[in-house]
Amino acid sequence: MPSVPAEPTVRPAQRRDHGAIPRICLLTGARGDDASGVFGDDTVLADVYATPYLHGPGGFALVWDVGGGTRGYVLGTSDTAAFQEWFVRSWWPERAGGHPRRTASDDWLLAAAADPRRMLSPLLASYPAHLHIDLLPDQQGRGAGRALIEAACALLGSLGVSGVHLVAERANACAQSFYPRVGFVPASEDDATVTFARRLT
Repeated sequence: MPSVPAEPTVRPAQRRDHGAIPRICLLTGARGDDASGVFGDDTVLADVYATPYLHGPGGFALVWDVGGGTRGYVLGTSDTAAFQEWFVRSWWPERAGGHPRRTASDDWLLAAAADPRRMLSPLLASYPAHLHIDLLPDQQGRGAGRALIEAACALLGSLGVSGVHLVAERANACAQSFYPRVGFVPASEDDATVTFARRLT
């Protein structure tokens, strides 16, 4: 009798996912498209936006598992202020030397990584957590994003976190339409981005 494929599921990231998470970050890092070759090296994007959440204070990582393969994730921290302080004090100084400026895209990314106030805003009083979510293209539009968001919000709520926020580029039309459908509302904006927020408690 043929085996029945396992249903996709959300589960906590394990050590075996630590290679897949940076790869997914790269393959979705250009407004949902492949960012290979955009930056001076193909590891810098994950060193800023993905891998730190596997190590930093309050960090969490949930993955979208399809048949034992990692096809997406939601990463974040329950305490953005503590995470930002750790990032600029410990994480980034240990890695910045391995990511020299080589392309125009490096200019803004490396400057953002070194900015001690990058993740800080008045929103943290009400929405102290933040998250990032990425799915490989073949998993988009299948309910995976909603499942990951709800699992992350449930996890943060169980920790007593009052609210969570995230930042989406204005140019990413899919993200701009998706987040309001999963309970986030625009909380602040600038010319390039919109910050969405959701109450948890």
